[in-house]
Amino acid sequence: MQLNDAALEIEILHLINQHRKTLKLNPLEKDVVLQKAAQDQSNYMLKIKRLSHEQTAAAKKHPKNRIQFHGGLDFHTYGENVLYLTVEPKNYAQSDIVLLAQKIYTEWEISPPHYANMISDEYAYASLAFAFDPKSRRLYATTVFGNK
Repeated sequence: MQLNDAALEIEILHLINQHRKTLKLNPLEKDVVLQKAAQDQSNYMLKIKRLSHEQTAAAKKHPKNRIQFHGGLDFHTYGENVLYLTVEPKNYAQSDIVLLAQKIYTEWEISPPHYANMISDEYAYASLAFAFDPKSRRLYATTVFGNK
């Protein structure tokens, strides 16, 4: 499967920030530490084949621990959204990425706790990461939010 994760992240962040703008909230900026924490969690969910906000290793147990593990010692506020979708294992054109981003965004928008993370004025940063299981065709997605 060929899916440009960076393009998918950009599209989802764009949708989140478009909505935040309508609510007169500042846009979320990408952060490399949050991206590493998000990738860590997506990879973990791929490994255990289910959704989770926790890991078994103490150093990475909660989102806060993963942020710190990846060097984000200056973050004082954090949150995390996770999900998985069944997707087609194909080559994704930009138009497909836009549709997939909308689907992921909508799943989080209709879930009150996930939506609350997306519109929280306590966050200034957010980054996303993905992991794909070709056997189950599940795409695991994680957004990590934070503020310094």
